[in-house]
Amino acid sequence: MPVPNASVYFNNTTIGTTTNQGGEFNLTVPVFFNTELVISGNGYEVFLYKPVAAQMASKKFVFKLHSREPKIENKIDPGIDSKKRWLNIFYKNVLGISEEADKSTIRNEKSIYFVPGVNKTSFVAYADTPLVIINPLLGYKISFNLVEFLYNEATGYCDFSGYACYEEMNDNTKYIKNRRQCFYGSSLHFYRSLIANQLPQQGFGTFLQLPFSDSLIEQSKRAGALLLPEEQSKIVPVIAQQILFIDSANNFSISVTGRLLVQYYKNPFAKRFLSKNISNKGMLPGGVETYLSFKSGTPIGINSAGVLSDATGVSYDGYWMYERLANTLPYDYQPE
Repeated sequence: MPVPNASVYFNNTTIGTTTNQGGEFNLTVPVFFNTELVISGNGYEVFLYKPVAAQMASKKFVFKLHSREPKIENKIDPGIDSKKRWLNIFYKNVLGISEEADKSTIRNEKSIYFVPGVNKTSFVAYADTPLVIINPLLGYKISFNLVEFLYNEATGYCDFSGYACYEEMNDNTKYIKNRRQCFYGSSLHFYRSLIANQLPQQGFGTFLQLPFSDSLIEQSKRAGALLLPEEQSKIVPVIAQQILFIDSANNFSISVTGRLLVQYYKNPFAKRFLSKNISNKGMLPGGVETYLSFKSGTPIGINSAGVLSDATGVSYDGYWMYERLANTLPYDYQPE
């Protein structure tokens, strides 16, 4: 049977459409962004397909959706106090801690429900329908399909994922300044500067954090100098060509041994808010810094738009760890 009015979009972009009464859609994609094609219909499981540009040209695809079973048959009411606290934690981790997040709202907040986790200090959040997030500072309405959300109050550990479709609000010219301020100094700005071989020109410095050899650590111990774990490494500068590689088919990838330190020598717009409301972690006297840890030993692909083929393959510690839905831009954004 055809599925009408299903949302079809490329994850984290403004590129999307809806199916007609016959379940059909036509989507023109000028650039592929290393991201999933997401199909979401009421009462159906979210469908994902990661296309390759060469495989898509002049072809028709048929996607089949499966009916969605309720995630929890007997939803548990955690109580007013717990629900209020959990909702506040949900907002901070999904929307973020930023000026944009303070102004953003979830229009269908009542669609979020919570259940206790596997232990007394954790909880899980669900949503049976896409969350509608209104971001008045950046001028986007975001439809967010929440896949999972787990939070442990004892450790502060949070694990959440989902798929986002951005839609322009009203006349986007009124948001140009805010979006530009959000872009410069962001991870997207860095990856695009890396691809363009413009890191110094754009204000970025890159360094590798490499561990000292075991022999050098032992030598320090014998000399009576006990090195703390954070002191058992050295920071060495690297250039783009040492971390970005291109194969014979002109495909880019990032390969890093150790942790990558990225410094942005200008003061991004969000720095004042973060310094005032959170901590000074990742904040330099002039600029900000972030450590990047790559989860696997294999290279991570990156395209010309600065989008990683596997965004979960890298984690951030420092300034970029505060990037969330409310203060990130769609992949197809270009500063004007």
